[in-house]
Amino acid sequence: MIRGRRFPNDQAEVVFADPLIEQLESFPEDEQVDILAEIVRLCEDPSGKHPLHAPLAGWNTVDVLATEYRVVYKATEHDGVGLIEVLCIGRRRGDEVYDMATSISNSGRLSPDEITQFWEALGLLDVVVASLNLDEWDYKPRPAPAGLQRAAVAAGLLDAETASLLGKDEIEAAMEAGWGPSGPDPAKALSAAVARAKGSANFSDRKLLEVRASNRCGAIMPRAMTACIRADGHHGPHRAT
Repeated sequence: MIRGRRFPNDQAEVVFADPLIEQLESFPEDEQVDILAEIVRLCEDPSGKHPLHAPLAGWNTVDVLATEYRVVYKATEHDGVGLIEVLCIGRRRGDEVYDMATSISNSGRLSPDEITQFWEALGLLDVVVASLNLDEWDYKPRPAPAGLQRAAVAAGLLDAETASLLGKDEIEAAMEAGWGPSGPDPAKALSAAVARAKGSANFSDRKLLEVRASNRCGAIMPRAMTACIRADGHHGPHRAT
């Protein structure tokens, strides 16, 4: 990316070469968060600091951890959708990071079978997305099976519109916990579903339903080849699942 150029809406699909996940696992949790936060910021400023030359022409670097390390990445745009491919991380001293990047690049480890989506990587690293100033709940999951939706509605736990906005595990939580002394308790059912959806995030039951009912981003991600399921106007990385 040319310096000063930005991705549309400051959004991008972010993917990692598989070796990067193993590299990140060697860092303490607080340093993992700092590294990932810098990668997220590339969505807003993809031009980086140090464009590379052959044999790594087209790749760029960003300094992390008080400039002690560098992350090697490539930022491109495909049909109006940003893509950030993160190759590796290494110390700045000598040519360590560049030798590593050349080796990984030459091995072809950015094939579809050998990359990890950003959101999947967060789960593998047990990083809480709130620490990166991202919302992990602003996506709309795959709808629960129609039979499960109808069962929750027939039991008096959820109305049909609400059931259509929840995923399978969320409706199952509602059906397990949504009962009171007198039978079905819709308020408890919805609270249980929302608790399953939001994890540690702090928002109301109504907010979840409003976001789920809103328009989706819908950007077709170049690597995942599927539409982003986050809310329209979201910040930072697109999300496939």
